[in-house]
Amino acid sequence: MSQILQMPGVPETSKQLLVRLLQEDLIPIEALKAVVESYRRVIHEASRRNGRANGALGDQIADSLQLLLARINDLTAPDNLQIIQAAVRYFVIQNDGSGHDLESEDGLYDDARVVNAVLHYFGLDRLKIQNLPAPASNRRPPVRGGA
Repeated sequence: MSQILQMPGVPETSKQLLVRLLQEDLIPIEALKAVVESYRRVIHEASRRNGRANGALGDQIADSLQLLLARINDLTAPDNLQIIQAAVRYFVIQNDGSGHDLESEDGLYDDARVVNAVLHYFGLDRLKIQNLPAPASNRRPPVRGGA
């Protein structure tokens, strides 16, 4: 399970929480599906209320997680269930150590990166969330012109 922590794209600031989430008892899949949909509604309500939560990105994350959850069957290994559950749980924790999900337009970027790493782990790159900006630590400072 810890191999997910080494996947490209997992933010350093997310790893400590993911370690904890990977150790939680398993939750029924139907409950995880319901939690994802509930948090989607929370994001949209926050977006309507404060205009800062990124509803479009929240939908993309929720859609990707629902597609991943739909692929689970009786043959899915417990370690893989744990990884999927950790991605869902990370998504629904508002203050996950990388900023508050609902207080800024980029609050869900770390959640999207975690979900993308999990999708990559399972060979589902076609479901990854596209067009995420580079993490703040990887961005170059703006070029300033003038004399």
